[in-house]
Amino acid sequence: MFTRPKRLIFLSLLVLISIVMTSCQAPPPTPEVILETVVVTEIVQGTPVQIVVTPTPGEEEGAQIPDTGIIPADAMVPCLPLPEPPAAAAPQNSVAQVPAPQTAAAAASAKTQAAKVFGKLSPAPRQQGGVTYNVGVFEDVTTTNFWAANGPDNTVWNSYMLPPRLTMYELSDVTFTFVPVVAAVDVPDPLRQEGDEWVTEVPMRQGITWSDGEPFTAEDVAFTANAALELGLISGNWVSWYDGAFLDRVEAVDDYTVRYVYHTKPGLARHEYGTLQAPILAEHYWAPIVDAALAPVRELGENPSEEDLAAARQAAQDELFAHVPDGEPLAGAFIFSGWEPGAFFDNDANPNYFAAGTTMRIYENGAVEQGNETFGGEPEGEVIVESEIGPHVDAVVYTIYGTQDAAILALRNGEVDFMLNSLGLQRGLADQIRGDPNLTVVENPTNGFRYLSFNNRRRPMNDCAFRQAVAVLIDKEFVTNTILQGAAFPLYTYVPEGNTAWYTGDVPKLGQGMTRKQRLEYAIAILEQAGYTFEGDVKPTFDDTGNSVVPGGRLIMPDGTPVPNLTLIAPSAGYDPLRSTFAIWIETWLNEFGIPVTAELSGFNVLVPRIFVEQDFDMYILGWSLGIFPDYLRDFFAEDQAVVDGNNAGGYVNPEFEELANNILTCSTFEECKEYSDAIQVLLSTENPYVVLFDTGIIEAYRSASIEFPYTEQLSGLQYTHQEGGKLQSQVKIR
Repeated sequence: MFTRPKRLIFLSLLVLISIVMTSCQAPPPTPEVILETVVVTEIVQGTPVQIVVTPTPGEEEGAQIPDTGIIPADAMVPCLPLPEPPAAAAPQNSVAQVPAPQTAAAAASAKTQAAKVFGKLSPAPRQQGGVTYNVGVFEDVTTTNFWAANGPDNTVWNSYMLPPRLTMYELSDVTFTFVPVVAAVDVPDPLRQEGDEWVTEVPMRQGITWSDGEPFTAEDVAFTANAALELGLISGNWVSWYDGAFLDRVEAVDDYTVRYVYHTKPGLARHEYGTLQAPILAEHYWAPIVDAALAPVRELGENPSEEDLAAARQAAQDELFAHVPDGEPLAGAFIFSGWEPGAFFDNDANPNYFAAGTTMRIYENGAVEQGNETFGGEPEGEVIVESEIGPHVDAVVYTIYGTQDAAILALRNGEVDFMLNSLGLQRGLADQIRGDPNLTVVENPTNGFRYLSFNNRRRPMNDCAFRQAVAVLIDKEFVTNTILQGAAFPLYTYVPEGNTAWYTGDVPKLGQGMTRKQRLEYAIAILEQAGYTFEGDVKPTFDDTGNSVVPGGRLIMPDGTPVPNLTLIAPSAGYDPLRSTFAIWIETWLNEFGIPVTAELSGFNVLVPRIFVEQDFDMYILGWSLGIFPDYLRDFFAEDQAVVDGNNAGGYVNPEFEELANNILTCSTFEECKEYSDAIQVLLSTENPYVVLFDTGIIEAYRSASIEFPYTEQLSGLQYTHQEGGKLQSQVKIR
């Protein structure tokens, strides 16, 4: 689940912040831990003081605390009622204040905070004949095989560049209104029960053709769904698109009517937001390839053992994913035309795209007009988007650059029109181009968060009281406002406020608005209530005169065992200075409290297998980019995801959560799903399997002298609707 509509992308923001570092270069892939020093500014009694913060060395570097070793947890320790919190100071604003999109001329006086660090420019973009939309990217695609690109090779870069596939329905730009694409009705008939099954039929538009001239029919829809089910695809996006826990089969009633059959009644998450928005591939091209791949599965006959079936499916998937498409028919706005690995990726406009020439209007109330059709209710209010569907270019050319500074130089030189990055521009680089009259810089809120997770398979991370105390001790406002100087904003909710339909602020927000002294006292109260003590009965105290914590003894668990030496792993400053800064301060706060923690900062490619495959950690910091529908609230913490490669790497298991969270997959109305979503968020904010830390807005720049977008205000930025390979690309106009 790493691409839209339900995209769980690990965030890797490369932010150029002068108080953290002069320039950020991606570190080489190395398994060695990097203990980095960060220079920060701390306010001490009203006076800014520069200090040097270094992660605590491990035992091999001379740490004096004896290591008691990893202590496995037998079970989760449930939460106790929280003590009465201290009267906190007024909470600081934790919501990103995102300004309206601003032109470069309007922001010409913005202060530059970082030096110009333009690197060596990558090869100039390949210019095709005709009009091209030239886009700069920072990573290459890993495959042109759509099955693999949304499974084991699921990356945002594949989503940006692979040509689009048609779906029965989709969510509109900007307002995320449910609208038809291939379907011929604005909403499907409700599911009805027939015996033990739940079914509905959806009529299709006629006259759509594949790029080779073959008609686009219900056989294509049924083939794609049934192939995914028979292959047992569960990685990447496939489990949310065609989930075998609900979907039994899809049938072609006739050439232009699709029948969906579920063995278990699904909710919005797996029907409207899942199967009905799933991609459709060409049956006449892929069927022979899929049939050959499935041979070992079909040779098993009926009722094979689970072990034999799993092995055969794995072999089938491996063979299918290894196929290199040649001449694959497509039906979207663009068609794949060429790829030179490490240099460029090209898509040509589809001259037979069925929606070309359609006028689209999106209204203030979310209603959408497409041609003579209206979806999402009667239009009310102003038209916030008006666009003619293209493509308006002959090709989209993606040129691969090694660094943001190289791509910025290409943007300023007119070699590319837009830069694609799921996390946007480093603020320092954005400041450098605000005065260029040919460029426009826009800022938008994002739908994601950076977080601290615990390994609940180990003590004391399995104890709710411990997790709550850690949450209280982390001063998010101090790091985001004072240390990072507003480059990030603190978060307390599992659904970001930018996702207005599903957001609720009515959840416990441990530590919000508290002073350091109040945090210290409240964390002690939480832990003492749960039976924790301190070595020598010496608690940490707060020195009002020195405005600092006076450390006490080591924290002792309820059974009398000292808390063992713990590690907190996080991206290095060279990869993400924001998360590395948080890790260093968390290490400082926990150690002065009596919790021995070492921050280990290393490359992102080292962290991911350690967390999700080896599951060898005590605590880690990473991030997610989120889909609109909040079914991720279940997927991140469900027991069936607490496996190797699962989303629940922390091994959080709670029967109360399971019972509540599974409802998010079966609820069938917005009101019902919102009620469950809110309740899940309250439970998670109490249990704290994650401590949600912060997020940033997204900054993007485009060459407004050469291109025109139909809109610039979009949750998660323009990059969000560049995904799926052609949605916003098909609306871009060249000046």
